[in-house]
Amino acid sequence: MNKKIYIQYNCIAHYRARIFELLTNNSEYDFTVVADNEADTPFMATVNDLGDRKIRHIVAKTYQIKLPGLPIFYFQPNAINMTLKDKPDLVIALGSPYSITAWLLLLICKLLRIPVLLWGHGLLGGETGLKWWVRKVFYKLASGQLLYGNYAKKLLIDKGFPASTLHVVYNSLDYDNQVSIYKNITQQMKEEFRESLEINNNDRLIIFTGRLQPVKRLDMIIDAIGILHGKGITVHVAFIGEGQERSKLADLAKRNDITDQVHFLGASYDENYLGLALSSSDLCVIPSGAGLSIMHSMVFGTPVLIHDEYKFHFPEWEAVVDKKTGLYYKYGSIDDLAQKMEEALYPQPLKQSIEQNCLKMIDRQYNPHIQEKIFVESISHYLKDQSPSRKI
Repeated sequence: MNKKIYIQYNCIAHYRARIFELLTNNSEYDFTVVADNEADTPFMATVNDLGDRKIRHIVAKTYQIKLPGLPIFYFQPNAINMTLKDKPDLVIALGSPYSITAWLLLLICKLLRIPVLLWGHGLLGGETGLKWWVRKVFYKLASGQLLYGNYAKKLLIDKGFPASTLHVVYNSLDYDNQVSIYKNITQQMKEEFRESLEINNNDRLIIFTGRLQPVKRLDMIIDAIGILHGKGITVHVAFIGEGQERSKLADLAKRNDITDQVHFLGASYDENYLGLALSSSDLCVIPSGAGLSIMHSMVFGTPVLIHDEYKFHFPEWEAVVDKKTGLYYKYGSIDDLAQKMEEALYPQPLKQSIEQNCLKMIDRQYNPHIQEKIFVESISHYLKDQSPSRKI
């Protein structure tokens, strides 16, 4: 009988579906995801919106606790109940100190002698003071950590955590489906997509996919395109997503006299459509807090432009290698953003020479098959000496 692994998560976001499917079908361990069916973030689809996905799943409703002046905390009582009832052999808990559930699992499982691995960002950089002290206590309660990137591992080692307890599992999206879609996109399909946006042969197209929120600093894209417009360079942008910033961005485009170059295509979780849009674009621009959008762009061969302050990104920034899979602009500088956009797009799009690099980066590192393999290897490290009678 395979050993039982519980994965505690707030919800099963749409982009987690494939890795959870692979883990569900794993032959060495019985993985079960304990999570809410409802999203914990506005404008985000969950696995429930994707049709029939084969994921072993226990529903644990996530309650949000909001206190004045503090971040939102999350609590899933049923995740605690099911852990006490089933006593799994190992628990993978959400690696966020804002998860009350994760704190309780760490404490309860320590009493039950059940190893707990925290799955999350680890450190992004610049953590100090009380926030770092809380994170340090949180991380030290765990048997180990499953991290999204090598930079986080380095930061934690520098803080005194043993390298043997830090496992880089990277991150991934619906890789198999995306690769299949990419292979079936023809040049004619891309040309027709660009024509639908009235993009001329000498024009360029950049893209952003995600929620249209103030924190994304999408106004910088509009202003940068405005700067290029003033130089006689026509760059279009396709925004795929919805959010509170849409009307403000439209007004800003009007003030920059580039309304016909800014295209709001709405929210979509249709990978066929998203794949066509990304494949048809010359560059993906993420002005602030780049993360999984990097993976999404590169799997369709499109390089990414992000800023150079790593601590304000999510771990996926590591996939952006300057002039190899993308570019960096100076943090906070609209002028440099415009300059780097111009460099990436003219006289010929950089994509023409580095598209294969982007594809290889995802194929070799950021896909769910690699992720599953590292998950299993990491878990085996904590279960190999475990005796059946260890629980009380």
